[in-house]
Amino acid sequence: MELVSRPFIRSLEGHNLLEIFFSTAVISVLGIRFFLALTGYPQLSGRGLHIAHVLLGGLLLMLALLIALAYINKSALYVAAFLGGLGFGAFIDELGKFMTGDNNYFFRPAVAMIYVTFVLLYLGIEIFFRRREFSEEERLINALEIAKEAVLEDLDHRERKQALDLLRACDPADPVARALRDLLYAVEARPPGRPGPYTWAKTHARKLYRRLVQKGWFVNAFIAFFLLQALFALAVDLLLLYAKLRWKIDLHALFPTISFIDQIGLASATIAALIVIAGVVKMHSSRLEAYQLFKNAVLVQIFLVQVFLFYHAQLLALLGLAGNLVVLLVLYYMIRQEKAARGICTA
Repeated sequence: MELVSRPFIRSLEGHNLLEIFFSTAVISVLGIRFFLALTGYPQLSGRGLHIAHVLLGGLLLMLALLIALAYINKSALYVAAFLGGLGFGAFIDELGKFMTGDNNYFFRPAVAMIYVTFVLLYLGIEIFFRRREFSEEERLINALEIAKEAVLEDLDHRERKQALDLLRACDPADPVARALRDLLYAVEARPPGRPGPYTWAKTHARKLYRRLVQKGWFVNAFIAFFLLQALFALAVDLLLLYAKLRWKIDLHALFPTISFIDQIGLASATIAALIVIAGVVKMHSSRLEAYQLFKNAVLVQIFLVQVFLFYHAQLLALLGLAGNLVVLLVLYYMIRQEKAARGICTA
């Protein structure tokens, strides 16, 4: 079909929309789990029927799809992203029921698998939007999308500047680009309005983050937290190794509850700890390379170790994940600062 053969055009707003979808889905899962735990896991059921919240998720996903198909203005897409995130969260939260013969919502690996799903979703979003620059056709179409705001008398100065920046990267002889440029200059733009709740929260979170990472005590405290975490993993490894080799003790006799999953998780934590030690050694010769190693260790923690923590600790593992994410943000800042000091251009 001709429609299928046409290339997909990436949206300039796509990253923000997918961020809202992703964030809302995570909040949806956490909100549902917290509410159910608080209320003693009530059920809407009777006469052999059970109304699971996966049905609510499907309804919200359907509403999001209908809005996205029926409307073309930007605010409608943001509403669709929000509703879609809520719906996906309600759907994926019941993963345990779909994977067990007895519809077990509390199936232990379910939370770990939900976590893996969100990690893969996040990576997919980032890879999709960072894989290459926007093409000239994509810039032109996105400028046209922004110009639609002029018809709604909702074009502000920030949006007009954004559209003009896109057009500057296009062929100046292109008649469509010329027409759009003339339109944008001819229409009077209004002052930027108040940002929405998501934009406001994101902006203030960035300001708080920038203020904190400029304080030496903050950076040192979280790097120390990270190093202590790594040293603890190595200490556990050495204890187990010493017990096995020196005392000839069977690990299952020493720790009856230790499983193969636990051993894989411990091995992952050991890899992260060794990368940290390599970073500490490298710190004397190159802080930038040391920071890069620390960042890689945090990524191992997030993408491997946390999976096994969620398997055992369920949602309590969120505390460790939050700490790792904060350390990762601090390390990104330190890497940028070090590159700037060396005159290395960063994207």
